[in-house]
Amino acid sequence: MAKDTDQKVIHFSYKDPATLRNYVSPQGTIYPRRKTGLSQKQQKRLARAIKRARHLALMEFTQTV
Repeated sequence: MAKDTDQKVIHFSYKDPATLRNYVSPQGTIYPRRKTGLSQKQQKRLARAIKRARHLALMEFTQTV
């Protein structure tokens, strides 16, 4: 049987830093689940994508100096 879920499927890619910046504070920290409204699985994928983008210099580690 298929599960009936009301959640949208959200895909995060490290190649799209513009989308990832919506989930990062001005100080450079990743917003927590209670602020983003994502599930645990989605939040982990988001964090992994942000960290990969930072490592490849597509995103900054901090946005303010």
